[in-house]
Parts: sequence; C-alpha cells; structure tokens
Amino acid sequence: MLDVAQVQAQYEMKKRKEMLEQHNLKIWQGTDGKWRTYLPEPEGKRRLVKRSTREAIETAVIEFYEIGRRERTVTFQKAYFKWRNFQDQMVGDNTVAKYNSDYRRYFENTEFVKQDIKTINIERIKIFLCTTIKKKRLCKEACKTLFGYMNRTFNSAVINKIIDKNPMEGLFPKDFYQYCHDKKKTAEQHCISDTDMEKLYARFYKDYETNPAYIPTYAVEFASLTGMRVGEISALTWDCVGEDYILIKQSEKYNRRTKTYYIDATKNEKERIFPLTEESRNLLARVKKIELQNGFICEWVFANENGRISAPVISSCAKNKCRQMKINTKGIHAYRKTLNSKMRCAGVSTTVAAALLGHSEAVNIKYYSFDMSSLEDKREIIENVNRKMPLAN
Repeated sequence: MLDVAQVQAQYEMKKRKEMLEQHNLKIWQGTDGKWRTYLPEPEGKRRLVKRSTREAIETAVIEFYEIGRRERTVTFQKAYFKWRNFQDQMVGDNTVAKYNSDYRRYFENTEFVKQDIKTINIERIKIFLCTTIKKKRLCKEACKTLFGYMNRTFNSAVINKIIDKNPMEGLFPKDFYQYCHDKKKTAEQHCISDTDMEKLYARFYKDYETNPAYIPTYAVEFASLTGMRVGEISALTWDCVGEDYILIKQSEKYNRRTKTYYIDATKNEKERIFPLTEESRNLLARVKKIELQNGFICEWVFANENGRISAPVISSCAKNKCRQMKINTKGIHAYRKTLNSKMRCAGVSTTVAAALLGHSEAVNIKYYSFDMSSLEDKREIIENVNRKMPLAN
C-alpha cells in the first residue's frame, strides 16, 4: 500500500535539495558552534546570516530564495493590473469604475489570479470560465465581458514579453454560452401594460390635484410621452423647447469615480429632434405655469425650489408611483421601451423608431422592441388575412 506521508516527505526533501543547489555560497560552522552563510543582496553585496543548526541555516536559505521567487513571479493579477495601468489612461472615469467593480465581481480573492501567468494553460482557463459563469449565473453579455478582460490581460502579457503566446488563442466567448444563464424577460416585465399605464396616469392626476408643485411627477409623465432617457429629461432646457418639437442635445451624467453629477452630450453624442404632440405640449405648458406660480422657473424645464431636478429623483418618483398603485415596480426605462414597442407594433420602421429614441437600429431591435399588441389586435390581423383566403366550395 502506498504510504502518502512517506511520498510527501520524499517530495519535500527533493524540493529542499533543489532549492539549496541554487545557493552557491559556502555554508560553514564557526568555532562558536553557530552555522553561517552569506545571502546575496542588491548591487553585488552580501548579508551574513547565522543559525544554531545546519537545518535552521538551510531553512533560512530556502526561505530567502522562495521569497525571491514569489516576488519575481508574475501572477495573473499582476499582469491584469499592468494592463490596467495602460488601459485606464485610454478610457473615462466611469469605465475605470466599471473595471474596478468587475474585477471585484469576477477575479478578487480567486485562486486563478494568484497563479503564475506562465503556468496558466487553456485547460485552466476553461475551468475558471466555466466555474465562474455557473457560480455567478452570468448571462452571455457578462460572459463576453469576463472573456474580454482575460484575453486582453494575456495579450498585454505577450506585448510586455512576460509570456510568449496568448493561451486563449482559438477560444471564443460563444464556446461558453452553453453554461450561461438565460435572462429572458417577457414583454410585461420590460414594458408597462395598458392596464398599468391607466393606473399610473390616474395616480399622476391625483398628484396634480393634491400636490401640484411636485415637479418630478410631471417629468415621469413626460417620459411616458417621449421615451426620453431620464438623464435627457433632467437636462432639458426651455430654450430647447420649440413650437412643435424639442431639441434633445444633452444629458445628465454621473461620474462613478468622483461621485458627482454633470451635464454632457447625449449617450450617442448626437442631437436629435423629437416632435411635440398635443399631450406633451399641454404637459409642458402646465409645468411652466406651476413653476411660474411657485418661483421655480429657470433655464431647466423640470425644476423646483432647489433648481434642476436630478435624474435619480425622477427615477425614484417613477418607481414610487408603481408602488403606490401596487403594480410591479418599473423605472423610466420601462416607459422608453413601452413607447418604442407601441411604435413598432403600429408599423413604424426600426429606422424611424431608433432615430426618435437616439440609438442604433441594432440596439432598437435587440433591447427595445417587444410585442405589445393585445389578443384583440392579433385577432383583427388574422381576420384580415383570413378574409383574403379563397372561399371553400
């Protein structure tokens, strides 16, 4: 029978011998019985150490070289932050903050990042990716993000001559999609149904009666009419409101690094024109009247006694209206998806819908278009198709 303890002891002895062979300086016993040797220092210097026994001096030598080896070892973590030292200079503060939070989410305190990057092979990479995806129930987008961080770290290590070749060559994010958690939501989860919208509007009008000077409610209703981003609503100024349109050219942004809000360009950095309807024009007229009566009027469309109303306040108001009506909590983004889906179901092209909402057609199709038609709508469509069928003899 194999004696595990004996095998382990033999392995440790062999490892100890190999470490001592690196030490080419003499080990000797002095007249005082102490054992001595020199350990190399920077710039060609040497440091004398002494111990009571030969075993103790050999242990000191081994520890010295082991510490040196660990310091020279480039772990995945060291290589990652070497890449970050370069990458952080190429991106904005919010992206850097995202990198930091993602590092904590994917890598922090894992055994993988402690490994010598030279020893990491494709099998270790596959195991780490598969395990992390399953454990954290990552969706495909998050899987791609994690894969990207690892791939760029290895590429940086190649560029900096730490390793000769990227071990992830030949691997693709799609190789791991089978382990991903599919977070499919129904149209009802993404959008606001007609029934819930009626309840919300009833709440809006009740607020206007009981607390007409509470401006965030008007901003939420405005979101339902325009599908604007919450930051765009918060940053809208009166000089961008025309007779029959509004100019959407800026948005409130949040710097996650400095924790400050500021006004900048829209998300896609493009201005766009959005038509005013009778409903939205009437809403803006009511807002201006209330703000004039209460002394809130300023350059910002949605303002109170403290000035411009920030995006988080508007978002919080939207969710609070849902809670008050005891319906599923939805934010401003749900109004945006609802308006787009209504347009698409009404036959509006992707090109037009995307232009109105200020994003690409691909984004519109993938993230904003949901079937909002009722059973009656579908029945009418099928009936129209059936009427054109040849009659049976």
